Amino acid sequence: MTDGSSVLIEAALNGGRDRSENPMVPYTPVEVAVEARRSAEAGAAVVHLHARDPDGGWSATPARYAETLHRVRDAAPQVLVSITSLRPADVPVKVVLDLLDALAADPTTRPDLVSVNLGHTVVWEKAAVVSPHPLPSGAKPVVAPERSKEAAEGPRWVRRRTVHFPNDYDDVAALLAACRAHGIVPELGLMDLGFVSNAVALRDDGLLQEPGWFLVELDSPGYGAGPQVAPATPANYDALVAPLRRYFPRAAWAAHGQDSAGYAVLRHALVDGAHVRVGFEDAIVLPDGRPAASNADLVAWAVAAAREARREPATAAEARAITGCPPAT
Repeated sequence: MTDGSSVLIEAALNGGRDRSENPMVPYTPVEVAVEARRSAEAGAAVVHLHARDPDGGWSATPARYAETLHRVRDAAPQVLVSITSLRPADVPVKVVLDLLDALAADPTTRPDLVSVNLGHTVVWEKAAVVSPHPLPSGAKPVVAPERSKEAAEGPRWVRRRTVHFPNDYDDVAALLAACRAHGIVPELGLMDLGFVSNAVALRDDGLLQEPGWFLVELDSPGYGAGPQVAPATPANYDALVAPLRRYFPRAAWAAHGQDSAGYAVLRHALVDGAHVRVGFEDAIVLPDGRPAASNADLVAWAVAAAREARREPATAAEARAITGCPPAT
C-alpha cells in the first residue's frame, strides 16, 4: 500500500454498543438501513453490522439478519455488507455456521464479508459491587453520588468480571471453510501479535487463502481498560503491521481503534497507506468530544482525514478489488 492510493472506509454501524452510550446507535433493521445509507452517502464503501434483538441484545436469528440485509441493500445498493461472527461464550460456533448457511442460500441475503477474529478474546469488564463489608485488598474505591441508591446501601468499589468471546482453532477453521464454500470474503481480525501468529499457522495449514483482507483491531481504549488485546496506539499499530507485512506481503487491511484513542491510530494508518474503519462500534464521539449524531459523522471525519493525507475514498468497485470480493453483477 502506498501514499496517494484510494482508501477504503468501512463503517461499523453498531457492534455491541448500547443506547445508554449514544441514543443514536441503531438496533432495528430499519435503523441499520438508514445508517447504512447515510454512511454510504458520506463516503463509506463497506458497512459492517450486527443484527440486534429489538432490545439491543445479541442475535444470530436468520430472519433478523435477512431482513436487515434486505433493507440495507435496498437503501444503499452499491455498498458492500459485512456481518459479524462474534458470539458469546455460551453460544457454539454451529449457530453462526447455520446463520451463514441460511443467508448464503439466497443471493439477496448473502453477505459480501464476514469478520472472523483469529483467536479467543477476553475482557476483564468493570463491574460496580455494592457491599457493607470492608474494602477488599487491592480494590479501587468508587464514590457514590449523594442520595443515590448505592450511597444509601453502603460502600461501593470496583471489581471486574471475565467475559469470553471464544474462537478456538476448530471454530476459526470452520468459519473460514464456510466462507470459502459460500463465496464470502473473511475479514481476518488481528487484535494482538498472537493473532498474527495464528494467521500464519492457518495459512500454513491451508485454511487461510492469500493475499488476505485483514482488520488491524486495536480494540482497547488504553492500558488497564480491560480488553486483553493491543490498546489503540500508533506504536501498537506499527507492532502488528510489521509482521503482517513480512508474512503476508500482498495483504490489504483496515485499521481501527477504540473510543477517542482510536483517532490517532486512524490518522497514522492513513499516512501509512492503510484503509480504515470507523463507526459507532468503535467510537461514539468525534475527536473534539462531541457526540456523533450518526455513523455518517464519523465517516465524514474519515473522509476529511484521508484527504489531509492526500487520499480519496475508494468507490464500491475499488473496495471489491481491495478486499477480494468479486465484481458486482
